[in-house]
Amino acid sequence: MSDYCRIFGIMARKAPICALFRRGPGKWVQLVKWSTDTDTFEAGHWFHGRIYERRSDLSPDGKFLIYFASKFTKNTLADAEGYTYAWTAISRLPYYEAMVLWPKGDCWHGGGLFKTNRRVWLNHEPEAAKVHPRHTSPFFIVEPNPQAQGEDYPVHSKRLQRDGWKCIQEGNFSHTGPGWITDRTEIWERSRRDGKRLRRELLKIDFEAYGGPYVEEFSVIPKNGPPLVIPETDWADLDQKERLVFARFGQLFRGTLVGNRLEEEHLIDLNKNEPPGRSRH
Repeated sequence: MSDYCRIFGIMARKAPICALFRRGPGKWVQLVKWSTDTDTFEAGHWFHGRIYERRSDLSPDGKFLIYFASKFTKNTLADAEGYTYAWTAISRLPYYEAMVLWPKGDCWHGGGLFKTNRRVWLNHEPEAAKVHPRHTSPFFIVEPNPQAQGEDYPVHSKRLQRDGWKCIQEGNFSHTGPGWITDRTEIWERSRRDGKRLRRELLKIDFEAYGGPYVEEFSVIPKNGPPLVIPETDWADLDQKERLVFARFGQLFRGTLVGNRLEEEHLIDLNKNEPPGRSRH
């Protein structure tokens, strides 16, 4: 098990805000609010369980987070009529406290996307879209998905497409044991106005890998020239000003392509953050 945490981010579309999911140690996941215009960070709630970040989304104004979560304990497994062991919720970034919560009862489907700051596409079938009576809000307009399917997909792929990514090559994966064999790599690209592109390649799906199951490689492609791999990267994207940002070994960086090399600016080290009641010393 690596000593480094892992970082995954979701950018707001109409505000300089990014939701960071900081994962580790073990099943601990912390929310961090990043103001991309000032590079200031607000540490938020910790959750001990599974947050499915690829089934999550941030409202256009960066205020609200919709996320899918599961927590497997004796109590949650016995709670068939209440919260259950898996649910979708909407909270205020950077907190997990549910403003609205839909018990799911299993880990199929779930999660959702913000169409607007108020209108939500919920990846629950209508019969599984009953809000918990203790977590209701008239502010949000919810559209259940009668064709709810999959796990991280189709929520993740819909969010990528909405945010400007294009699928260049569909992946093909064969199931085997705890993971999948890659028959054809899945490739997505996002273009900047200056002609440069950011590429993400899904190389492997391995449920036994640390921080898995997705093993991805990110690269920057100049307007004219070969791709430049961003080494050891967990996550990369373009911020609201089309600046390259990426995470490596629990740290966040901003990158600038100069000629055929990438200049890196260190922004923050999130390895220092500790779950409540836990210390490395």
